[in-house]
Amino acid sequence: MVVPIGEDGEETPADKAWAIHAAIIGLNTGNLLFRGLELDPDNPEMVTVACLAILAAALPFQAIFFLINSYIQEASNVHEMEYVMLQRLSLICQTISYLSLTAIGILMFETHVYVGGSFFAGCIIAFFLLRTAMTQAETLSSVR
Repeated sequence: MVVPIGEDGEETPADKAWAIHAAIIGLNTGNLLFRGLELDPDNPEMVTVACLAILAAALPFQAIFFLINSYIQEASNVHEMEYVMLQRLSLICQTISYLSLTAIGILMFETHVYVGGSFFAGCIIAFFLLRTAMTQAETLSSVR
């Protein structure tokens, strides 16, 4: 049997993934609602429609991620094979959820080029800050 929750009671990576995906599903749902209401019914912008379709397609995968994650955390006797299979399915759902963020980025550019440019620049800066922090942590851990 596999026990997915740490015995020490600390927050597990699954809890962090839960919080991240809750934020993504909220962002996607909000964009679907408000950007969908803004669409011109006679002549909708097709890029916006395509992005909203991506967000709509990602929502079921996000819901399945929550179901899988809840099952793994709450089930007391998950078989190892079942656990591995559920983890793989969860990874697929997480990947689709993360990929839906590209539609959010495109919607930012559809709002205004400065909004999209700022979003893109922020993503690049955040990526390099993350890489720097990871490299620094790796260097510091090897010094010990």
